[in-house]
Parts: sequence; structure tokens; C-alpha cells
Amino acid sequence: MKCRHAKNTDLENVNDILATAFSEEPVHKLIFPGRDRDSLIDVLRNFFRIYVNLASKYGGILLTENDAGALVYFRPESMPMPKEELTQIDNQLRKVCGADYSKAVAFIDGLEQYHPHAFRHYYISLLAVKPSFRGKSLVDDLFSELNTILDKENLPCYAECTRFSTRTLIRRWGYIDAGSPISIDGFPKLYPIMRYPQVDEK
Repeated sequence: MKCRHAKNTDLENVNDILATAFSEEPVHKLIFPGRDRDSLIDVLRNFFRIYVNLASKYGGILLTENDAGALVYFRPESMPMPKEELTQIDNQLRKVCGADYSKAVAFIDGLEQYHPHAFRHYYISLLAVKPSFRGKSLVDDLFSELNTILDKENLPCYAECTRFSTRTLIRRWGYIDAGSPISIDGFPKLYPIMRYPQVDEK
């Protein structure tokens, strides 16, 4: 097996992978403006920890065998989350984001507005690979493992790409466009994608 589900002892490493990778993304530079890279990585560690902890409870975190790539996903039954959980998330966001709370919530609420609710599906929340391992087979390993889960359960999977180039790349793992680009005021366009289960009829 080239991937495994992360244990609690892996979560700090997962946060580091995510924070380092997403510190290069325009979206998160807009949510947390005016920070140098080290400061941005620090706040992103705490920001993503909220969702990594949630995924440990309501989904899963796939980690490559060399601990250099991570994929955070949520199961269908986690959507929508209980009101009490949403209140806890909001309190955590206020604490982590501080003065940038309103921008973070505007982005999160914008994603929720476009998120499909008419059918059961998995949701890829976050995917990242350490910079020194990009271009390797790690993303392929992560998607192959997730796709096995999806096909076994005969369920689709939804995600948003922050870059058009990522949306194009992900097509190789069976994902297609899930609608028009997402427009959230003050942020770059995002690209929704969907993969439908591929059941072997033999």
C-alpha cells in the first residue's frame, strides 16, 4: 500500500504539509494579507488544524508512505454538520483568524453556497505535497487510494480547484467539470470538479 490513513501522531506533519503548500496559493494570501511567508505558514497551520481535526472525526486523511503528501476528505454523512459543531468551528476560526476572520468566513461561506447538496458524495477538502516531492507519483498514489474507496462505496466525489491548471491535471484521475467556475467576491475564480464512481461490471 502506497498510502495509509493518518494517525493522531501524524496530524502535525499533515498540518505542516498543508500550510507550506497553501502559503503559495493566492487565495490564502488574500485571506491573510500582509504577512511574510513564515508568518503565513504559522497561521495556516492553525487554520488547517481545524479542518484536519474535523476530518479525523467525520472523514479521513490519506498520507503517502513517505509522509510527504496528504489528502483530507469528508464522508457524505458529515454534510451538513450538526449546529453545535458549526458553532465550535466558528469560535475556532475567530480565535485563529483574528482580524482576518471576516475574509476567511466570506471565502468559506462562498464555497458552501456552491457546494452540491442534492446527493450523497465525498468531499476533498485539501490536497498538498511537500515542494521537494512535487512532480513525483504522490498525487497519483493519493487519488488511487481515494478512488478505490469511492468505487467500493459507489459514490461520487466533489472538490474545488484553486487553479485552472490543477483542474486540468486532475482530469487524469477521472474528474470532470462540475459546473461553471465559482466566483466569490474578492477572490480568484475556483473550478469545481466531480468524479463519478467507476464500477467494474465484470
